[in-house]
Amino acid sequence: MKKYFIITVDTEGDNLWDWKEGLDITTQNAQFIPRFQSLCEKYGFKPCYFTNYEMALNKKWTDFGRKKAQDGLCEIGMHIHAWNSPPEYHLENRYGGNSYITEYPYEVIDEKIAFITKLLSEQFDCKITSARSGRWATNDDYFSALYQHGYTADCSVTPKLDLSAIPGCSKNCGNDYSKTKINPYYVINGLLEIPMTTRKYRRLAKGSIRHKLSALIKGEQIWLRPYDKDLEKLLYTSQRVLKEGSLYLEFMVHSSELMPGGSPYFKTDDDVEELYYILNNYFSYIADNDFISVTPQEFSKEYKKL
Repeated sequence: MKKYFIITVDTEGDNLWDWKEGLDITTQNAQFIPRFQSLCEKYGFKPCYFTNYEMALNKKWTDFGRKKAQDGLCEIGMHIHAWNSPPEYHLENRYGGNSYITEYPYEVIDEKIAFITKLLSEQFDCKITSARSGRWATNDDYFSALYQHGYTADCSVTPKLDLSAIPGCSKNCGNDYSKTKINPYYVINGLLEIPMTTRKYRRLAKGSIRHKLSALIKGEQIWLRPYDKDLEKLLYTSQRVLKEGSLYLEFMVHSSELMPGGSPYFKTDDDVEELYYILNNYFSYIADNDFISVTPQEFSKEYKKL
């Protein structure tokens, strides 16, 4: 059976974990993306850069990304952070979080997706057909707007994870994906949801005694991403997901994690070097195990053939 490997990069401003309304958003991490792209090319992998509004305005990134996409070495997708992606629409901030796209009326969702789709297609000179919602938020209106604007692949769902406790702006409306399908499925005819590789496993985890007990009794929420600097967890998750019979692994990282100080997880040069040590070893494992590297759009085409 073929095994597919999908690399996704949430390509967004610097350290948005600490961003609050009224603060400027910087995009210095754009200058650190080429190193990651070179690592992908070393293994013959093609990442998908889900790009948001502020990064679409960064000429260094758009010039680089456009050339790589034209050379067939990456895909450019859409990543929408509803709180700063035009057009503006005021929401009462009742819960203190950044707004989910799902908090807006359908007409606003549609306008926001139309705007960023046009911007990305012009900046990168390519058709934009794959997406990931900011903060992993989805609902029927979001999917309907994607479909109306020609999208055929989305990567926003995080199976087995309950994100409902993460506050929004006007509503406390993070998604509960704990009972969502782990395999790809069509949301609307022609629009394929390719869920992120996330799971909840009971296992002996690293960390505090409290965390170890919780992981054994309740299960540990696991993402196929390197934010906790744990190569063993990436390998464990990959092997276990494949044993379930999954067709693919979907890996993700934020572009800002590639820059020292661009995230809470990799604050120093040494932290970033440790990240690249993990990435290099994990990508080597993937290459040695005969995975086929595909972008979300390529996977959606392959899926139709199954």
